[in-house]
Amino acid sequence: MWVHRARALCQIQALTRPPKCPCLLFSLFSYSDTSQRKTKVAPLQETRMRDRFTLYAKGGDGGNGSTSVRRSRHDRHGRPDGGNGGRGGDVILECSTAVWDFSALRHHVNAGRGAHGASKNMIGTRGEDKVVQVPLGTVIHLVKGEIPSSIENRTSTDLDPWELPGTLATDHLEIDQQFAAKNMRMAEAVQSIRTAGDLTSCTELAVEKSESMKQASEAESEGSEQIRYNVAELTEQGQRMIVAHGGEGGLGNVCYPSILKTKPTKHGKDDACNLEGSNDDQSSLRVGLPGSEAVLVVELKSIADVGLVGMPNAGKSTLLGAISRAKPTVGHYAFTTLRPNLGNLNFEDLSITVADIPGLIKGAHQNRGLGHAFLRHIERTKVLAYVVDLAAALDGRKGIPPWEQLKDLVLELEYHQEGLSDRPSLIVANKIDEAGAEDVYKELEKRVQGVPIYPVCAVLEEGVPELKAGLRMLVNGGNKSNKLSMENINVD
Repeated sequence: MWVHRARALCQIQALTRPPKCPCLLFSLFSYSDTSQRKTKVAPLQETRMRDRFTLYAKGGDGGNGSTSVRRSRHDRHGRPDGGNGGRGGDVILECSTAVWDFSALRHHVNAGRGAHGASKNMIGTRGEDKVVQVPLGTVIHLVKGEIPSSIENRTSTDLDPWELPGTLATDHLEIDQQFAAKNMRMAEAVQSIRTAGDLTSCTELAVEKSESMKQASEAESEGSEQIRYNVAELTEQGQRMIVAHGGEGGLGNVCYPSILKTKPTKHGKDDACNLEGSNDDQSSLRVGLPGSEAVLVVELKSIADVGLVGMPNAGKSTLLGAISRAKPTVGHYAFTTLRPNLGNLNFEDLSITVADIPGLIKGAHQNRGLGHAFLRHIERTKVLAYVVDLAAALDGRKGIPPWEQLKDLVLELEYHQEGLSDRPSLIVANKIDEAGAEDVYKELEKRVQGVPIYPVCAVLEEGVPELKAGLRMLVNGGNKSNKLSMENINVD
Protein backbone atom coordinates (compact mmCIF):
# COMPACT_ATOMS: atom_id res chain seq x y z
CA MET A 1 0.00 0.00 0.00
CA TRP A 2 2.82 2.42 0.83
CA VAL A 3 4.41 1.60 -2.49
CA HIS A 4 1.25 2.59 -4.41
CA ARG A 5 1.00 5.87 -2.50
CA ALA A 6 4.63 6.68 -3.29
CA ARG A 7 4.08 6.09 -7.00
CA ALA A 8 1.00 8.35 -7.03
CA LEU A 9 2.96 11.10 -5.26
CA CYS A 10 5.77 10.90 -7.82
CA GLN A 11 3.27 11.24 -10.66
CA ILE A 12 1.73 14.36 -9.08
CA GLN A 13 5.18 15.96 -8.64
CA ALA A 14 6.04 15.23 -12.29
CA LEU A 15 2.90 17.03 -13.43
CA THR A 16 3.56 20.10 -11.27
CA ARG A 17 7.15 20.55 -12.53
CA PRO A 18 7.68 23.17 -15.24
CA PRO A 19 8.71 21.76 -18.62
CA LYS A 20 12.38 21.75 -19.53
CA CYS A 21 11.70 23.41 -22.89
CA PRO A 22 9.92 26.77 -22.44
CA CYS A 23 9.09 26.95 -26.19
CA LEU A 24 6.85 23.89 -25.80
CA LEU A 25 4.76 25.64 -23.18
CA PHE A 26 4.53 28.76 -25.34
CA SER A 27 3.34 26.75 -28.33
CA LEU A 28 0.61 25.10 -26.26
CA PHE A 29 -0.93 28.34 -25.02
CA SER A 30 -0.30 30.54 -28.05
CA TYR A 31 -2.92 30.83 -30.81
CA SER A 32 -3.09 32.89 -33.95
CA ASP A 33 -5.91 33.18 -36.48
CA THR A 34 -3.99 35.12 -39.11
CA SER A 35 -4.20 32.21 -41.55
CA GLN A 36 -7.99 32.08 -41.23
CA ARG A 37 -8.56 35.77 -41.81
CA LYS A 38 -9.72 36.77 -45.28
CA THR A 39 -8.58 40.05 -46.69
CA LYS A 40 -11.21 42.29 -48.19
CA VAL A 41 -11.38 42.00 -51.95
CA ALA A 42 -10.64 45.23 -53.76
CA PRO A 43 -13.31 46.52 -56.17
CA LEU A 44 -11.31 45.78 -59.32
CA GLN A 45 -10.43 42.28 -58.03
CA GLU A 46 -14.01 41.08 -58.27
CA THR A 47 -14.41 37.79 -60.12
CA ARG A 48 -15.21 38.64 -63.68
CA MET A 49 -17.82 36.92 -65.76
CA ARG A 50 -16.42 34.18 -67.98
CA ASP A 51 -18.36 34.57 -71.21
CA ARG A 52 -15.77 32.99 -73.52
CA PHE A 53 -14.23 29.57 -73.00
CA THR A 54 -12.14 27.04 -74.92
CA LEU A 55 -13.33 23.45 -74.60
CA TYR A 56 -11.49 20.28 -75.57
CA ALA A 57 -13.99 17.42 -75.91
CA LYS A 58 -13.29 13.75 -76.61
CA GLY A 59 -15.85 11.00 -77.05
CA GLY A 60 -15.41 7.69 -75.31
CA ASP A 61 -13.55 4.88 -77.06
CA GLY A 62 -15.48 1.82 -78.11
CA GLY A 63 -15.05 -1.39 -76.16
CA ASN A 64 -13.17 -4.34 -77.60
CA GLY A 65 -14.97 -7.38 -78.94
CA SER A 66 -14.65 -10.68 -77.16
CA THR A 67 -13.02 -13.84 -78.49
CA SER A 68 -14.74 -16.81 -76.94
CA VAL A 69 -15.64 -20.38 -77.99
CA ARG A 70 -18.62 -22.31 -76.61
CA ARG A 71 -18.13 -26.09 -76.40
CA SER A 72 -20.59 -28.81 -75.51
CA ARG A 73 -20.88 -32.57 -75.71
CA HIS A 74 -22.72 -32.22 -79.00
CA ASP A 75 -20.15 -29.87 -80.51
CA ARG A 76 -16.59 -30.91 -79.71
CA HIS A 77 -14.98 -28.29 -81.94
CA GLY A 78 -17.09 -25.51 -80.45
CA ARG A 79 -18.52 -22.40 -82.00
CA PRO A 80 -17.72 -18.69 -81.46
CA ASP A 81 -19.88 -16.82 -78.97
CA GLY A 82 -17.87 -13.66 -78.20
CA GLY A 83 -20.00 -10.52 -78.03
CA ASN A 84 -19.33 -7.10 -79.54
CA GLY A 85 -17.86 -4.22 -77.57
CA GLY A 86 -20.04 -1.38 -76.32
CA ARG A 87 -20.18 2.02 -77.97
CA GLY A 88 -18.35 4.91 -76.30
CA GLY A 89 -20.17 7.78 -74.62
CA ASP A 90 -20.81 11.20 -76.16
CA VAL A 91 -19.90 14.67 -74.94
CA ILE A 92 -23.11 16.71 -74.81
CA LEU A 93 -23.68 20.41 -74.19
CA GLU A 94 -27.01 21.05 -72.45
CA CYS A 95 -28.68 24.44 -72.19
CA SER A 96 -29.76 25.18 -68.62
CA THR A 97 -31.04 28.13 -66.60
CA ALA A 98 -29.13 26.91 -63.54
CA VAL A 99 -25.85 28.41 -64.84
CA TRP A 100 -25.22 31.90 -66.16
CA ASP A 101 -21.58 31.79 -67.30
CA PHE A 102 -18.71 29.37 -68.00
CA SER A 103 -16.91 29.66 -64.66
CA ALA A 104 -17.83 26.08 -63.67
CA LEU A 105 -16.55 24.45 -66.88
CA ARG A 106 -13.34 22.48 -67.30
CA HIS A 107 -11.16 22.79 -70.35
CA HIS A 108 -10.87 19.02 -70.97
CA VAL A 109 -14.03 16.89 -71.04
CA ASN A 110 -13.86 13.15 -71.74
CA ALA A 111 -16.80 10.77 -72.06
CA GLY A 112 -16.82 7.24 -70.69
CA ARG A 113 -15.44 4.28 -72.59
CA GLY A 114 -17.67 1.42 -73.74
CA ALA A 115 -17.36 -1.89 -71.92
CA HIS A 116 -15.77 -4.89 -73.57
CA GLY A 117 -17.83 -7.73 -74.95
CA ALA A 118 -18.12 -11.01 -73.09
CA SER A 119 -18.82 -14.64 -73.77
CA LYS A 120 -22.30 -16.02 -74.40
CA ASN A 121 -22.73 -13.31 -77.06
CA MET A 122 -23.05 -10.55 -74.46
CA ILE A 123 -22.62 -7.04 -75.86
CA GLY A 124 -20.65 -4.53 -73.80
CA THR A 125 -22.52 -1.72 -72.09
CA ARG A 126 -22.52 1.74 -73.58
CA GLY A 127 -20.08 4.29 -72.22
CA GLU A 128 -21.46 7.00 -69.96
CA ASP A 129 -22.23 10.33 -71.60
CA LYS A 130 -20.60 13.47 -70.29
CA VAL A 131 -23.21 16.24 -70.05
CA VAL A 132 -21.89 19.80 -69.67
CA GLN A 133 -24.38 22.49 -68.70
CA VAL A 134 -24.07 25.85 -70.44
CA PRO A 135 -26.18 29.00 -70.06
CA LEU A 136 -28.89 30.17 -72.42
CA GLY A 137 -27.52 32.09 -75.40
CA THR A 138 -24.38 29.98 -75.86
CA VAL A 139 -22.81 30.21 -79.33
CA ILE A 140 -20.42 27.48 -80.51
CA HIS A 141 -17.40 28.20 -82.73
CA LEU A 142 -15.62 25.14 -84.12
CA VAL A 143 -11.82 25.07 -84.20
CA LYS A 144 -11.34 21.35 -84.84
CA GLY A 145 -13.63 18.37 -85.24
CA GLU A 146 -17.09 17.62 -86.57
CA ILE A 147 -20.01 20.04 -86.62
CA PRO A 148 -22.18 19.49 -83.50
CA SER A 149 -25.47 17.66 -83.99
CA SER A 150 -28.66 18.40 -82.08
CA ILE A 151 -30.69 15.98 -79.98
CA GLU A 152 -34.46 15.98 -79.66
CA ASN A 153 -35.74 17.11 -76.29
CA ARG A 154 -37.36 14.19 -74.50
CA THR A 155 -38.51 13.75 -70.93
CA SER A 156 -37.25 10.99 -68.66
CA THR A 157 -40.52 9.08 -69.06
CA ASP A 158 -39.99 8.83 -72.82
CA LEU A 159 -36.53 7.33 -72.45
CA ASP A 160 -36.00 3.64 -72.94
CA PRO A 161 -34.15 1.91 -70.06
CA TRP A 162 -31.42 0.90 -72.50
CA GLU A 163 -30.75 4.57 -73.29
CA LEU A 164 -29.76 5.51 -69.75
CA PRO A 165 -26.05 6.08 -68.97
CA GLY A 166 -24.11 2.87 -68.41
CA THR A 167 -26.43 0.75 -70.57
CA LEU A 168 -26.47 -0.13 -74.23
CA ALA A 169 -26.05 2.48 -76.92
CA THR A 170 -28.72 5.11 -77.49
CA ASP A 171 -30.98 4.78 -80.51
CA HIS A 172 -30.64 1.03 -80.12
CA LEU A 173 -32.84 0.27 -83.13
CA GLU A 174 -30.55 2.16 -85.46
CA ILE A 175 -27.45 0.73 -83.81
CA ASP A 176 -28.83 -2.81 -84.02
CA GLN A 177 -29.57 -2.35 -87.70
CA GLN A 178 -26.05 -1.09 -88.29
CA PHE A 179 -24.53 -3.97 -86.36
CA ALA A 180 -26.78 -6.51 -88.13
CA ALA A 181 -25.82 -5.19 -91.56
CA LYS A 182 -22.16 -5.10 -90.58
CA ASN A 183 -22.30 -8.62 -89.16
CA MET A 184 -23.98 -9.97 -92.31
CA ARG A 185 -21.29 -8.43 -94.48
CA MET A 186 -18.58 -9.82 -92.25
CA ALA A 187 -20.11 -13.29 -92.17
CA GLU A 188 -20.57 -13.44 -95.93
CA ALA A 189 -17.07 -12.16 -96.59
CA VAL A 190 -15.44 -14.58 -94.19
CA GLN A 191 -17.52 -17.47 -95.49
CA SER A 192 -16.27 -16.75 -98.99
CA ILE A 193 -12.74 -16.65 -97.62
CA ARG A 194 -13.25 -19.98 -95.95
CA THR A 195 -14.44 -21.63 -99.14
CA ALA A 196 -12.08 -19.91 -101.56
CA GLY A 197 -9.04 -19.93 -99.29
CA ASP A 198 -8.11 -16.34 -100.18
CA LEU A 199 -7.35 -13.75 -97.48
CA THR A 200 -7.17 -10.65 -99.66
CA SER A 201 -10.77 -9.62 -99.04
CA CYS A 202 -10.35 -10.19 -95.30
CA THR A 203 -7.33 -7.92 -95.33
CA GLU A 204 -9.40 -5.23 -97.03
CA LEU A 205 -12.05 -5.55 -94.35
CA ALA A 206 -9.43 -5.30 -91.64
CA VAL A 207 -7.97 -2.16 -93.16
CA GLU A 208 -11.42 -0.58 -93.63
CA LYS A 209 -11.48 0.86 -90.11
CA SER A 210 -7.96 2.27 -90.33
CA GLU A 211 -8.75 3.96 -93.65
CA SER A 212 -11.89 5.56 -92.23
CA MET A 213 -9.89 6.80 -89.24
CA LYS A 214 -7.26 8.31 -91.54
CA GLN A 215 -9.92 10.08 -93.59
CA ALA A 216 -11.51 11.48 -90.44
CA SER A 217 -8.15 12.72 -89.16
CA GLU A 218 -7.36 14.34 -92.53
CA ALA A 219 -10.75 16.08 -92.54
CA GLU A 220 -10.13 17.34 -89.02
CA SER A 221 -6.67 18.63 -89.93
CA GLU A 222 -8.13 20.53 -92.90
CA GLY A 223 -10.88 22.03 -90.72
CA SER A 224 -8.42 23.03 -88.01
CA GLU A 225 -6.73 25.54 -90.27
CA GLN A 226 -9.53 28.06 -89.79
CA ILE A 227 -12.24 28.61 -87.20
CA ARG A 228 -15.81 28.06 -88.29
CA TYR A 229 -17.94 30.63 -86.51
CA ASN A 230 -21.52 30.25 -85.30
CA VAL A 231 -21.88 26.56 -86.17
CA ALA A 232 -24.55 26.06 -83.47
CA GLU A 233 -26.53 27.99 -80.84
CA LEU A 234 -28.22 26.95 -77.61
CA THR A 235 -31.12 29.26 -76.85
CA GLU A 236 -33.82 27.06 -75.27
CA GLN A 237 -34.06 25.33 -71.92
CA GLY A 238 -33.13 21.64 -72.23
CA GLN A 239 -31.67 21.96 -75.74
CA ARG A 240 -28.78 19.55 -76.33
CA MET A 241 -25.89 19.33 -78.76
CA ILE A 242 -23.45 16.45 -79.28
CA VAL A 243 -19.99 17.92 -79.78
CA ALA A 244 -17.95 14.68 -79.65
CA HIS A 245 -19.30 11.26 -80.63
CA GLY A 246 -18.27 8.00 -79.04
CA GLY A 247 -16.44 5.35 -81.02
CA GLU A 248 -18.10 2.16 -82.22
CA GLY A 249 -17.36 -1.03 -80.35
CA GLY A 250 -15.19 -3.79 -81.78
CA LEU A 251 -16.63 -6.97 -83.24
CA GLY A 252 -16.70 -10.22 -81.32
CA ASN A 253 -15.80 -13.50 -82.96
CA VAL A 254 -19.50 -14.34 -83.19
CA CYS A 255 -19.67 -11.98 -86.16
CA TYR A 256 -17.10 -13.90 -88.20
CA PRO A 257 -16.26 -17.64 -88.22
CA SER A 258 -12.90 -18.61 -86.84
CA ILE A 259 -10.37 -18.98 -89.60
CA LEU A 260 -7.57 -19.95 -87.30
CA LYS A 261 -8.31 -23.61 -87.94
CA THR A 262 -7.23 -23.87 -91.55
CA LYS A 263 -7.42 -27.08 -93.46
CA PRO A 264 -4.11 -28.87 -94.06
CA THR A 265 -2.62 -28.58 -97.49
CA LYS A 266 -1.71 -31.44 -99.77
CA HIS A 267 1.66 -31.70 -98.10
CA GLY A 268 -0.09 -32.08 -94.70
CA LYS A 269 1.13 -28.75 -93.36
CA ASP A 270 -0.75 -25.58 -92.45
CA ASP A 271 -0.03 -22.31 -94.13
CA ALA A 272 1.76 -20.20 -91.49
CA CYS A 273 1.38 -16.98 -93.49
CA ASN A 274 -2.38 -17.41 -93.61
CA LEU A 275 -2.45 -17.92 -89.86
CA GLU A 276 -0.51 -14.73 -89.21
CA GLY A 277 -2.72 -12.78 -91.59
CA SER A 278 -5.89 -14.08 -89.99
CA ASN A 279 -4.64 -13.18 -86.51
CA ASP A 280 -3.89 -9.63 -87.59
CA ASP A 281 -7.25 -9.28 -89.31
CA GLN A 282 -9.19 -10.53 -86.31
CA SER A 283 -7.29 -8.33 -83.88
CA SER A 284 -7.98 -5.24 -86.00
CA LEU A 285 -11.67 -6.07 -86.17
CA ARG A 286 -11.87 -6.80 -82.46
CA VAL A 287 -10.45 -3.46 -81.27
CA GLY A 288 -13.02 -0.68 -80.73
CA LEU A 289 -12.78 2.61 -82.60
CA PRO A 290 -11.57 5.71 -80.74
CA GLY A 291 -14.02 8.50 -80.00
CA SER A 292 -14.01 11.70 -82.01
CA GLU A 293 -12.23 14.80 -80.73
CA ALA A 294 -13.27 18.42 -81.02
CA VAL A 295 -11.87 21.80 -80.00
CA LEU A 296 -14.59 24.38 -79.42
CA VAL A 297 -14.81 28.01 -78.43
CA VAL A 298 -18.07 28.64 -76.60
CA GLU A 299 -19.23 32.23 -76.33
CA LEU A 300 -22.10 33.63 -74.31
CA LYS A 301 -24.56 36.15 -75.68
CA SER A 302 -27.06 36.87 -72.95
CA ILE A 303 -30.70 36.75 -73.95
CA ALA A 304 -32.27 39.97 -72.66
CA ASP A 305 -35.16 42.14 -73.79
CA VAL A 306 -33.58 45.47 -72.82
CA GLY A 307 -29.92 46.46 -72.68
CA LEU A 308 -28.73 49.39 -70.54
CA VAL A 309 -25.85 51.12 -72.33
CA GLY A 310 -23.96 54.11 -71.00
CA MET A 311 -20.73 55.69 -69.85
CA PRO A 312 -19.08 54.68 -66.55
CA ASN A 313 -20.80 56.16 -63.48
CA ALA A 314 -23.92 57.03 -65.46
CA GLY A 315 -26.09 55.18 -62.93
CA LYS A 316 -26.94 52.03 -64.88
CA SER A 317 -26.58 49.67 -61.91
CA THR A 318 -28.60 51.98 -59.66
CA LEU A 319 -31.28 52.19 -62.34
CA LEU A 320 -31.39 48.38 -62.64
CA GLY A 321 -31.92 48.11 -58.90
CA ALA A 322 -34.71 50.73 -59.06
CA ILE A 323 -36.76 49.04 -61.80
CA SER A 324 -36.18 45.42 -60.67
CA ARG A 325 -35.26 43.36 -57.63
CA ALA A 326 -31.65 42.96 -58.72
CA LYS A 327 -28.90 43.94 -56.26
CA PRO A 328 -25.92 44.98 -58.38
CA THR A 329 -22.77 46.48 -56.90
CA VAL A 330 -22.91 50.28 -56.74
CA GLY A 331 -19.89 52.52 -56.10
CA HIS A 332 -18.68 56.09 -56.46
CA TYR A 333 -15.95 55.19 -58.92
CA ALA A 334 -15.72 54.26 -62.58
CA PHE A 335 -16.07 50.70 -63.82
CA THR A 336 -17.90 49.45 -60.75
CA THR A 337 -19.70 46.89 -62.91
CA LEU A 338 -17.19 44.34 -64.17
CA ARG A 339 -19.73 41.83 -65.48
CA PRO A 340 -23.23 42.09 -66.94
CA ASN A 341 -26.04 42.06 -64.41
CA LEU A 342 -29.53 40.80 -65.20
CA GLY A 343 -32.82 41.85 -63.65
CA ASN A 344 -36.48 41.08 -64.30
CA LEU A 345 -39.08 43.80 -64.75
CA ASN A 346 -42.33 42.05 -63.82
CA PHE A 347 -45.82 43.08 -64.88
CA GLU A 348 -49.12 41.27 -64.43
CA ASP A 349 -49.02 39.72 -67.90
CA LEU A 350 -45.39 40.24 -68.94
CA SER A 351 -41.86 39.79 -67.65
CA ILE A 352 -39.00 41.79 -69.20
CA THR A 353 -35.33 40.88 -68.75
CA VAL A 354 -33.00 43.88 -68.43
CA ALA A 355 -29.21 43.58 -68.84
CA ASP A 356 -26.81 46.08 -67.27
CA ILE A 357 -23.78 46.26 -69.59
CA PRO A 358 -20.44 47.49 -68.14
CA GLY A 359 -19.58 51.08 -68.96
CA LEU A 360 -18.21 52.15 -72.34
CA ILE A 361 -15.80 54.98 -73.01
CA LYS A 362 -14.66 56.68 -76.18
CA GLY A 363 -12.17 54.44 -77.95
CA ALA A 364 -13.49 51.19 -76.51
CA HIS A 365 -13.06 49.60 -79.96
CA GLN A 366 -9.32 50.19 -79.47
CA ASN A 367 -9.45 48.13 -76.24
CA ARG A 368 -9.67 51.12 -73.95
CA GLY A 369 -11.42 50.68 -70.64
CA LEU A 370 -13.16 47.29 -70.66
CA GLY A 371 -13.23 47.31 -74.46
CA HIS A 372 -15.93 45.54 -76.44
CA ALA A 373 -15.70 42.39 -74.34
CA PHE A 374 -19.31 42.63 -73.14
CA LEU A 375 -21.07 44.23 -76.11
CA ARG A 376 -21.89 40.80 -77.52
CA HIS A 377 -24.50 40.49 -74.75
CA ILE A 378 -26.70 43.15 -76.34
CA GLU A 379 -26.68 41.59 -79.82
CA ARG A 380 -29.86 39.68 -78.91
CA THR A 381 -31.65 42.53 -77.14
CA LYS A 382 -34.88 43.92 -78.56
CA VAL A 383 -34.60 47.42 -77.07
CA LEU A 384 -31.64 49.66 -76.23
CA ALA A 385 -31.84 52.09 -73.32
CA TYR A 386 -29.12 54.75 -73.45
CA VAL A 387 -28.39 55.98 -69.92
CA VAL A 388 -26.76 59.44 -69.84
CA ASP A 389 -25.52 61.52 -66.92
CA LEU A 390 -27.06 65.01 -66.94
CA ALA A 391 -24.66 66.26 -64.25
CA ALA A 392 -21.44 65.02 -65.87
CA ALA A 393 -20.33 68.48 -67.10
CA LEU A 394 -21.93 70.66 -64.40
CA ASP A 395 -20.06 72.83 -61.89
CA GLY A 396 -16.75 72.63 -63.73
CA ARG A 397 -16.61 68.82 -63.80
CA LYS A 398 -14.43 67.06 -66.35
CA GLY A 399 -17.30 65.04 -67.84
CA ILE A 400 -18.87 65.47 -71.26
CA PRO A 401 -22.40 66.68 -72.09
CA PRO A 402 -25.11 64.04 -72.54
CA TRP A 403 -25.50 64.60 -76.31
CA GLU A 404 -21.81 63.89 -76.79
CA GLN A 405 -22.20 60.79 -74.62
CA LEU A 406 -24.90 59.58 -76.98
CA LYS A 407 -22.72 60.20 -80.02
CA ASP A 408 -19.83 58.22 -78.56
CA LEU A 409 -22.10 55.35 -77.52
CA VAL A 410 -23.68 55.02 -80.96
CA LEU A 411 -20.25 55.09 -82.62
CA GLU A 412 -18.90 52.38 -80.31
CA LEU A 413 -21.88 50.15 -81.02
CA GLU A 414 -21.38 50.54 -84.75
CA TYR A 415 -17.66 49.88 -84.43
CA HIS A 416 -18.47 46.60 -82.66
CA GLN A 417 -21.07 45.46 -85.19
CA GLU A 418 -22.57 47.36 -88.07
CA GLY A 419 -26.28 47.95 -87.51
CA LEU A 420 -26.16 47.14 -83.79
CA SER A 421 -27.74 50.48 -82.88
CA ASP A 422 -30.48 50.03 -85.48
CA ARG A 423 -33.22 48.86 -83.10
CA PRO A 424 -35.95 50.49 -80.98
CA SER A 425 -34.35 52.78 -78.42
CA LEU A 426 -35.05 55.30 -75.69
CA ILE A 427 -32.93 57.67 -73.63
CA VAL A 428 -32.80 57.70 -69.83
CA ALA A 429 -31.68 61.12 -68.57
CA ASN A 430 -30.42 60.17 -65.12
CA LYS A 431 -29.58 62.41 -62.11
CA ILE A 432 -32.33 64.93 -62.84
CA ASP A 433 -32.27 65.92 -59.16
CA GLU A 434 -28.85 67.61 -59.47
CA ALA A 435 -28.68 71.40 -59.47
CA GLY A 436 -28.72 72.69 -63.05
CA ALA A 437 -29.79 69.34 -64.52
CA GLU A 438 -33.15 70.76 -65.66
CA ASP A 439 -31.44 73.17 -68.08
CA VAL A 440 -29.25 70.37 -69.45
CA TYR A 441 -32.35 68.21 -69.94
CA LYS A 442 -34.08 70.95 -71.96
CA GLU A 443 -30.97 71.38 -74.11
CA LEU A 444 -30.86 67.59 -74.63
CA GLU A 445 -34.46 67.61 -75.92
CA LYS A 446 -33.50 70.23 -78.51
CA ARG A 447 -30.38 68.40 -79.72
CA VAL A 448 -31.80 64.85 -79.92
CA GLN A 449 -34.90 64.15 -82.04
CA GLY A 450 -36.95 61.07 -82.88
CA VAL A 451 -36.32 59.17 -79.63
CA PRO A 452 -38.29 59.46 -76.37
CA ILE A 453 -36.37 60.85 -73.40
CA TYR A 454 -37.29 59.98 -69.82
CA PRO A 455 -35.95 62.16 -66.97
CA VAL A 456 -35.15 59.89 -64.04
CA CYS A 457 -33.53 60.01 -60.62
CA ALA A 458 -32.53 56.38 -60.00
CA VAL A 459 -31.53 56.98 -56.36
CA LEU A 460 -34.88 58.55 -55.40
CA GLU A 461 -36.79 56.42 -57.94
CA GLU A 462 -38.32 59.50 -59.54
CA GLY A 463 -39.69 58.93 -63.04
CA VAL A 464 -39.29 55.13 -62.74
CA PRO A 465 -43.01 54.28 -63.38
CA GLU A 466 -42.99 56.28 -66.63
CA LEU A 467 -39.78 54.55 -67.70
CA LYS A 468 -41.26 51.11 -67.02
CA ALA A 469 -44.28 51.95 -69.17
CA GLY A 470 -42.02 53.12 -72.00
CA LEU A 471 -39.93 49.94 -71.87
CA ARG A 472 -43.05 47.79 -71.91
CA MET A 473 -44.40 49.60 -74.95
CA LEU A 474 -41.17 49.16 -76.92
CA VAL A 475 -40.79 45.48 -75.99
CA ASN A 476 -44.35 44.77 -77.08
CA GLY A 477 -43.56 46.18 -80.51
CA GLY A 478 -44.86 49.72 -80.23
CA ASN A 479 -43.08 52.63 -81.96
CA LYS A 480 -40.48 50.56 -83.79
CA SER A 481 -39.41 53.69 -85.63
CA ASN A 482 -37.82 55.11 -82.45
CA LYS A 483 -34.22 54.38 -83.42
CA LEU A 484 -31.26 56.50 -82.42
CA SER A 485 -28.80 57.34 -85.20
CA MET A 486 -26.07 59.89 -85.76
CA GLU A 487 -28.43 61.99 -87.91
CA ASN A 488 -30.73 62.50 -84.90
CA ILE A 489 -27.95 63.89 -82.67
CA ASN A 490 -26.91 67.56 -83.04
CA VAL A 491 -23.53 68.02 -81.36
CA ASP A 492 -22.60 71.44 -82.85
